[in-house]
Amino acid sequence: MAQSLKKNSVKPIEILSFHTLSELDLKKIHNQLTIEICKGEVQWIQNGNRYPGFFGVRVLLWNIKFFRFFVWILYLPLVPFLGMFALYVLKKIRIRLS
Repeated sequence: MAQSLKKNSVKPIEILSFHTLSELDLKKIHNQLTIEICKGEVQWIQNGNRYPGFFGVRVLLWNIKFFRFFVWILYLPLVPFLGMFALYVLKKIRIRLS
């Protein structure tokens, strides 16, 4: 999946797993990152800004060639609330399954 995202990205992206990084390495990437934060949800760092969860997925999809034509839907009013709720539910299900 990660290789497919990299291949189809409009701009070069780097996908990192927090499992391979120390707390100090995370702080070097962005001063707000911790292992606990990374365990909770996707983190997208771009131009010094951190986009967590739904907002990170939204920015990621904006950078992927095919999805770029449809991602504007995620910017419509009230859609962020639905997206945050959906990711919250997925996070809870994932925690119960592991």
